[in-house]
Order: sequence, then C-alpha cells, then structure tokens
Amino acid sequence: MDSPRVIVEEFFDRMEDDRRKTVGDLFAEDAIITLPGATFEGPTAAYDFLDFLGPRYEWAAKEFDRWIEAGDTVVSIGTLYGVDNDGTEFEDVRYVDVYEVRRGLIERLDIWNDLAADGVVPVEAPDPTTRGVAEPQDAE
Repeated sequence: MDSPRVIVEEFFDRMEDDRRKTVGDLFAEDAIITLPGATFEGPTAAYDFLDFLGPRYEWAAKEFDRWIEAGDTVVSIGTLYGVDNDGTEFEDVRYVDVYEVRRGLIERLDIWNDLAADGVVPVEAPDPTTRGVAEPQDAE
C-alpha cells in the first residue's frame, strides 16, 4: 500500500491534469473536507468540493514549501498563486492543508488559506443553516 504522502501527492497531480474527474477515487466513502466557507461530507465530498472551487477564481495552483508527515497525517504548507475572477494575478497567498489518510484513502482534509483575507475571493456572510453557526436569537 502507498504511503499517506504518496496518496496526497497523487491527489495534487490529479488536480492539475485531465484526471481531475478521478480525484474522488482517492477519498473514503465517509470523507470530510473542510475549508473556509464550506464543509463537504460523504461519497461525493471530493466532487462537491471541486464544484465549490469552480466559481471562486479563474485558476489557482500551489507552490509547496514543506511537508510534515506523522503516521497517517500529512501536512502541506506553502503558497497559492493564480488568477482571480477579475483576471488579476495573485501570488504568495498562504495555505496549510492537513490530510488524514487511512487504508490508502483520504478520510479527512482540512484546508486553511488566506484567499479571502488577501481579497482573491469575496468574504461571504455566514450561512446560519450550516453546522457550527448559531442562529440569531429574537429579542424578547
């Protein structure tokens, strides 16, 4: 069986070529993917994640700075660069991805980045129907 890092690197490779439609093969049926503004779960998590990314910018890529590996956990740290939806190039946007890989499949992916903080994607108001967000209380 491939090491967790090999699985993660395969994910990155597929994201950049014509195999993008096969990234779901690398995720567990009960996978969870979280990133700023969204959480995706279950057998379609990888594809729902890709659909979410589609309208956020014209294209983006990663420049890897370092990898941290500890058992089933793989952390990728680096910067993002690309072109936003207005056609403006961006670079040096920090990111951290944390992967949990078990039995050769990605079970969890947590993504942190500064795309909104750096103005590449719009900051969206929280949706009170999403998990972990309290609904406003009526004043009595």
